[in-house]
Amino acid sequence: MKKKNKFELLFPNGKVPDVNEFNRSLDAMSEEGRKKFLEKIYKVSFSVWTALPPSQQTFIEAVIAHDRQAYADFVQQKTVMGHIRYTLRHPALFIRTLHLIEAIERTAKTSLSRLAMSITICFNFSEKVKTLAENISKEKPTSKELLILSGKTEIKDDYNG
Repeated sequence: MKKKNKFELLFPNGKVPDVNEFNRSLDAMSEEGRKKFLEKIYKVSFSVWTALPPSQQTFIEAVIAHDRQAYADFVQQKTVMGHIRYTLRHPALFIRTLHLIEAIERTAKTSLSRLAMSITICFNFSEKVKTLAENISKEKPTSKELLILSGKTEIKDDYNG
């Protein structure tokens, strides 16, 4: 009999369930129960990620995608990443720049919620993943901000004062 890995041991009989069924069962759990179970999955994935077979890595990725906020909260509160996140000098300008780079002409493969989750993990933002994704979708830089980004100064019309 094959020895179960740490990830398989989280599930009854060591059998990893279908991810959609699992996500539905997570949604039915109490908030505290869901949080504890997800933390176990996240901790195991951090410790043995490279040893997991691709199917189990895909399962974990799908669980994270199902509740990106829970994963961001875990990384911020329970790992060193929460203590080494970078604080931006101009967070609003950063978000507006992301709108230009990632939201305009985006394809179906562009996930603003995935981008927002990555930002909340790496940078010191207080917004929730969903709010940040909405801001990236809507926030547009002003012409003055574009000039600042390009390193130019504002051009004034000398003829009209």
